[in-house]
Amino acid sequence: MEIKRFGPYKGSAQNGGRPIYVYKKKVNGKWVTTSSNKARVDYEKAHGTTLSRDTDVDHKDNKGRKGSDSISNLQAMSHSKNVAKGNVSRAVKKVVKKVIKKGTKNK
Repeated sequence: MEIKRFGPYKGSAQNGGRPIYVYKKKVNGKWVTTSSNKARVDYEKAHGTTLSRDTDVDHKDNKGRKGSDSISNLQAMSHSKNVAKGNVSRAVKKVVKKVIKKGTKNK
């Protein structure tokens, strides 16, 4: 099977703008295009392992596009725990935003 890797390219809004690699594979004489997050590829390469589909590579300091993709900032965790971590983070930001708005109305 022939595989070509392209990128990294800037990701979409769907993945928070994080970089991705694009792969083209020749399967049964046809080219198939897939993609993978750069952080996941880097983590798997550094640790010499392939993660299962239900395992995510999480950024410890999640700063979106400004975040670091260094190996020391990446950790593997189950998809459900990663989603829960994101939900907690969004809930905290929402509460902080409400407190700030409430404080500015009294002035």
